[in-house]
Amino acid sequence: DIFGKRAGEIMIRRPKTVTADTLAAKAVEIMERHSITALPVVDKKNNVEGIIHLHDLLKTGVV
Repeated sequence: DIFGKRAGEIMIRRPKTVTADTLAAKAVEIMERHSITALPVVDKKNNVEGIIHLHDLLKTGVV
């Protein structure tokens, strides 16, 4: 039952990530290759700085 599960039970423990200097086209390529719609943006220490979603790419005209 999905409604009884907590985020920690269903989260991906090793998500695909990009850095802030990754080209948007590369982010799209990663999303397509792995059938995902969002990527955490991390710094050099792997700390999350933000997230890029397919909708963000659509809004900016990258996709």
